[in-house]
Amino acid sequence: MQHQLEMVGETATLYVSGTLGVEHVDALVRVCDALPSPLRTLRLDLQGLGQLSADATSAVRLLLRHWRDVRHGDFRLSTTYMLATLREVPTSAVVSTPDWRGAALNDALAATYL
Repeated sequence: MQHQLEMVGETATLYVSGTLGVEHVDALVRVCDALPSPLRTLRLDLQGLGQLSADATSAVRLLLRHWRDVRHGDFRLSTTYMLATLREVPTSAVVSTPDWRGAALNDALAATYL
């Protein structure tokens, strides 16, 4: 496995080629952990791998899970046949749940049996 890193603004692109396996995850995690803290987007370019084996897929999942857990950032994954992007979506206001105590609960239970 070979890798090359490119940084522009708040985005880093990690190019990976050769054969990727779970045994390479630690090395790639160290590369990502060494990136400056303002970086929030990781582009993972796997076009140099050719086929994406099950072992390589597991490695990618571990790396991207680590990125999300540590950086809380976005990522973009590209292979020779796929392009996937994950972005944080702002959460909307939380809708309060109804108070199901007292009369409201009795009315709901009564309606259930009718």
